[in-house]
Amino acid sequence: MSIVRVPLAGIEPGARRLDQEAAHYIRHVLRLQPGDRLQVFDPEQATEAEATVVSIHRDRVVCELSDVKTASCVPSTPAWLLLGLCKTESFAWALREATALGVTDIVPLMLSRSASSTHRPDAKRMVRWRKILVQGARQCGRGNIPILHDVCTLEQSLSRVPDSLVRLCLWEKATEPVGKWIRTARNGVALIIGPEGGIENEEARQAEASGFILGSLGGLILRTETAVLAALGAWHLSREESQGVDVKLVCPME
Repeated sequence: MSIVRVPLAGIEPGARRLDQEAAHYIRHVLRLQPGDRLQVFDPEQATEAEATVVSIHRDRVVCELSDVKTASCVPSTPAWLLLGLCKTESFAWALREATALGVTDIVPLMLSRSASSTHRPDAKRMVRWRKILVQGARQCGRGNIPILHDVCTLEQSLSRVPDSLVRLCLWEKATEPVGKWIRTARNGVALIIGPEGGIENEEARQAEASGFILGSLGGLILRTETAVLAALGAWHLSREESQGVDVKLVCPME
């Protein structure tokens, strides 16, 4: 069974009361009891500690934390995901899976086909997205979360991507398979993935002019979140083959 993990800000040895959301998860979802063990992690500081449930009373859960250490699973290779804003559920799914697949930076993009007012984020939505990233880290065993950049246009985002990364733009009209370029991105990758309906011609050319390679994942039309999984999964496998990077696939505890 996977170890139980809960996020906790500012962890340090000693007794700590879990926040309301974590307490609900421990008591009502997992139904842990005093004496049960778990792991707490601070996704902002990339630290973790073993913990033991001391007491449970209604929605109050107190744990005793052991020594704090650096999180054991933190991605070290830069991976940027420039993701076109899309339907709420699809975007949330993509954020969660990108976290599990080692993305280090996420840039939400306002592209031509994500211009609906329902896709325009506000402060509350940014907070929700960060919670989704934390949930993804909790489920997959990651000790930190990706940096979530502010929503911006394609033009604004292109200058943010480090020059050292292999830059790939997934475009349904591209004629060259993206796979061979993914295999060259052992030391870091930047991916542009569009919303429903894809990326406009002008946007693709703008990315290309900025050094991004236009590539295709094949002849099938993929949903945004499926393209994220396919591209990042291929990148992980290519790194595993070339460098012996251990990619563990574990069914998470919900």
